Amino acid sequence: MVNKIFINDNLKLKKLTLKYVNDNYLSWFKDASLKKNLVNIDFTNIRQLRQYYKKTIKKHHLLFFGIFYKGKHIGNIKFENIFMNSRFAEWGILIGDKNFRGKKIGYEVLSKSMSYLENKFKIKNFLISVSCQNLRAQKLYYNLGFRILKIKQDKIFLIKKCEFSKIALGTANFENYYGIRKIYIKKNNVKNILKCAKKYGINYLDTAHNYGKSEKILGMNEMTNFEIISKFPKIENHTNVKKFIKKHLRETLKKTKSKYIYGYLVHNADDLLQNKNQIIIKTLNELKKQKLVKKIGVSVYETDELKKILKVFKPDIVQLPINILNQSFLKNNYLKKIKDLGIEIHVRSIFLQGMLLKNKNTNISKIIDEKIIKIDKICKKKKITRLNFLLSFINSIREIDKIIIGIDGVNQLNKIIKFMQNPIKIKNFKKLAVIDKRIIDPRSWAKN
Repeated sequence: MVNKIFINDNLKLKKLTLKYVNDNYLSWFKDASLKKNLVNIDFTNIRQLRQYYKKTIKKHHLLFFGIFYKGKHIGNIKFENIFMNSRFAEWGILIGDKNFRGKKIGYEVLSKSMSYLENKFKIKNFLISVSCQNLRAQKLYYNLGFRILKIKQDKIFLIKKCEFSKIALGTANFENYYGIRKIYIKKNNVKNILKCAKKYGINYLDTAHNYGKSEKILGMNEMTNFEIISKFPKIENHTNVKKFIKKHLRETLKKTKSKYIYGYLVHNADDLLQNKNQIIIKTLNELKKQKLVKKIGVSVYETDELKKILKVFKPDIVQLPINILNQSFLKNNYLKKIKDLGIEIHVRSIFLQGMLLKNKNTNISKIIDEKIIKIDKICKKKKITRLNFLLSFINSIREIDKIIIGIDGVNQLNKIIKFMQNPIKIKNFKKLAVIDKRIIDPRSWAKN
């Protein structure tokens, strides 16, 4: 089973052993504000606490972790029904040390640990119950993608459908012509898309300063419970870097009507390979300390590019392209190496700007057309659609935290949701890979 989960540089989950069932652990239960939210748990001495621990760890399919901040034991998290393809896993969390409550540690721990276990054990759903009066916990769980399953007496039972929690909705075409297909979504349709996303627990939205009116359109909608990831544009020479980055973040916050955003990324990766890179990194870390952004990172196109960046900057998030043709980041187990650094992996271009969903000739490359014909033959044999095939391929990659999906409208989003619930196994996918960057990199298409 699992003995350790890395959350960030300061936070780690470690298997709870008897040595941590001590006076520090016991002291948490002397706090009246904590006890009122605990049901049937009241320990007055070490003996009782150790009996509880020994009884708990005997359960099958259970993971019991201590939460450690810089080596200090500050709480616990317990997962039940954890096994391969578990349909309903459960959890309970306790931030025992009062000095660490209200600092969004619970969100960070749950978000990372559930994502890790979802991927490792292919968990289908997570369940949790909460008191109707505990509004703070309800808000936390909603932000994590949980939705109400049922209400019984004084309890609310919530469910998180794991296949949806990976989705980050791409917004580049919200009131903006984007990509080679120039798909444009009007603001009225944006409202319906966001309503549908919220219904299914899709909480993440990917945007950028360069995406025209995208950020402004988001701000015209109800953004409660949505987490925004944005990117600032290329930094030109002779620019005051610090002022440039902060100015663009202020504009993003204003347009989206947000107090903070989840992720703020360097859109032009080359900026981190120039002399100004240390100023960029320092400025981004300042924004994190000011709690204007939760996580910082970079958007890249190639493995070599990322390898160079990792020598000077350890991002919280890396956004990169993967699709059935572009498998460059899957070579040599590279994604696992990124994941082992504690970096969130967000994947984009899963449909290659929609080219892989087109029925007609792509007008870009005969190789793409030939690969699509081969994909369609596989789909016909398996009696599935091409959309299902492409989603199943991406879903099979364990290391991915978020899948950025650009859509044409609500109908397509509903189809994606349907297929995410019924993935299939994709074998021998390596034979569909294309090495030529002029074909798999959209930046090259205009030059072809």
